Amino acid sequence: MGGSDSKSQGEKEELFFNEEERERVQLIFCTISHGQKSFNKENLQHFVEPVLDHFTGSRLFDWIEGPLPGHKPHHDRRHYSHHHPSHHSTGNPVHLHHFASHLAILLKGHVSELSSVCLFLASTSPSSVSASDLVHFVGNSLHNYEKLLSAHCTAYQSWIFSSATDEIRHKHLACSLLNSLLKSAGDLTVGPNEKAEKSPTLYLDLDQVEKWLSQCHLFHHILQQVLKGGLQFFPTEPHQIVFHPRLPQVRDTNWSKFRTILDFSAVLFLNAALPSEQQTQWKLVYSDALHGSSFARFLQCITTAGMPTVIVIRDKAGLMFGGFASIPWETNPKFAGDHSCFLFQLGPTFSVYKPTGYNNNFMYLNTQQQTLPNGLGMGGQFEYFGLWIDQSFDHGHSRAGTRGCTTYGSPQLSENEDFEIDCIEVWAVGRKKKNDEEDEDDDFEDEAKGGNSKSLLDKVEDVDKALLDLVDRGTVSDHLRAEPVVQETKAHNTIISPF
Repeated sequence: MGGSDSKSQGEKEELFFNEEERERVQLIFCTISHGQKSFNKENLQHFVEPVLDHFTGSRLFDWIEGPLPGHKPHHDRRHYSHHHPSHHSTGNPVHLHHFASHLAILLKGHVSELSSVCLFLASTSPSSVSASDLVHFVGNSLHNYEKLLSAHCTAYQSWIFSSATDEIRHKHLACSLLNSLLKSAGDLTVGPNEKAEKSPTLYLDLDQVEKWLSQCHLFHHILQQVLKGGLQFFPTEPHQIVFHPRLPQVRDTNWSKFRTILDFSAVLFLNAALPSEQQTQWKLVYSDALHGSSFARFLQCITTAGMPTVIVIRDKAGLMFGGFASIPWETNPKFAGDHSCFLFQLGPTFSVYKPTGYNNNFMYLNTQQQTLPNGLGMGGQFEYFGLWIDQSFDHGHSRAGTRGCTTYGSPQLSENEDFEIDCIEVWAVGRKKKNDEEDEDDDFEDEAKGGNSKSLLDKVEDVDKALLDLVDRGTVSDHLRAEPVVQETKAHNTIISPF
């Protein structure tokens, strides 16, 4: 079956691939088969091994070996458990046209066709997939995507992620991505204070998987990229490779002095939720570990950033959450911001909470007021914020009520309504413009080369310093000079755009 070269397969290949791509398909086939007229399972698994896990690689051959979707069922689906992937059959040999027609479905097929592939790669039964196996497959795909990016993406290489246990974090993100599907099937409810659990007895059919995949754009793109990366269907020149969903390029961050609390899963999920113009680059604005646990320093850093920011908090219970501010922060007795703002959770539940339209209480920042709250808040109302960081800078709160935060519809983000801050980071996201036409990249490059050694503290007006002294109980900002920035390589200054 794998060796049949039908007219319909040739037409399928002709329809999906242009001439350059057909040449690439032939080169890939030649590499897999070592110049022979066909290849077997062992050949394919060896070829995809740098990106795909063993189970997915084995199932991929089983799918390629069989007929195209819409034809008669695969003659031998070879279903076996994720826990027993020791199938030793090499299967029938696969010839060029058969391979090319299946590759067209994998790389350029409609969501219904990709859903069929997804179910087959994850399943251990002929026409459905268990919740357990689907969570496992999505988690493996996240791991495979990280392997792909680590080898080929300069944006990934600009990060030094948190050393959190990747497998557990991938599983948490997988459960969150699948939450709507499994919830609708009555299987999974993952709250901010609950562990991600799944029923091994629930099975989902193709229609359910297709509906979920058509709505979960993040995983849809990840699966496409993983399959493309595993089969090395890339442009000849490495700089032409694009990745979507993208990771942001980190700029001007001294990793020798700083370690982020963010891991790969958190950055991937959070960046995908940002507006596209904020997804290209991130720059560290504030970290309590680097800049000191001072509200004055925090206030100075976020108000002088002059661009949208992401605030990430880890509480003493170990939960991560925060908010995206779509406009620069300014002290103001009134709420600011717009409908691009949102709150989020980054584990164990991964969720984004966007404005409900009930009110416009998106962002609040104030200090040294007698009758108004002093601190930073997002959503809700005075004394009842969806997210609040108190001016004392050692605690905050997340209050939601029975219906969630009125502004964002978010639940309680933290373990306890009133939480203690363990770590806090603020990242400026996107590219900052000095004016309508000029990017600030030139200034950053000059500073990285030593052309501008001024500390940010030197740029603060006297009146601003006076204000900061009033805000904090013993300001430590004046002696917290920034360390010289380690100059990045040319490769790290290259942005890979998925668009």
